Amino acid sequence: MRHDLLQRTGAGATGEEGTLMRRGITRALAATVLAGATAFTAVTPAAAHDLGTDRFQVTLRTVSAHFEDVGPKGPSVGDTFTFSDNVFHRGQRVGRDDGNCHVTRRGPGSLAFQCAVTVTLRGRGQITLQGLFAFRRGRPGNATDLAITGGTGGYNGASGTATLIDRRGEPARLRFDMR
Repeated sequence: MRHDLLQRTGAGATGEEGTLMRRGITRALAATVLAGATAFTAVTPAAAHDLGTDRFQVTLRTVSAHFEDVGPKGPSVGDTFTFSDNVFHRGQRVGRDDGNCHVTRRGPGSLAFQCAVTVTLRGRGQITLQGLFAFRRGRPGNATDLAITGGTGGYNGASGTATLIDRRGEPARLRFDMR
């Protein structure tokens, strides 16, 4: 679904690089990157962990996404991707995420984005994430690790890794492994 949103918001990307960028964002962000209405019904073994534990998994469903093409037409350094997703755990909506990514590098057949995301879990607090998404033609982007850089409320002082898992035909998932 995010792929459709990017096309409608005028990403401005054309040719192979545009296709690479749209696929890369669609398949790896996501925070953000989702597969339709089934996102809130998927439950996997890792999702069985409670949100109050150090390891848990949530499913994402896109609410909005926008790509701002500020430089030369197509993906270029300085372009921005902004998104918001609803967050689900065990089939129940438990919060949202909001984030933005900036294109930091562009090369033949490759793109890099620096991203910052805040995941808000109702009644529990926020978890902040940051990391680099690097896309290269011919390399699948099924899982990307982001640093957990902090949090508020029940997640105050959080650290560790959040892994975005996005496989074609499945809802996007975000797996938290906190220390």
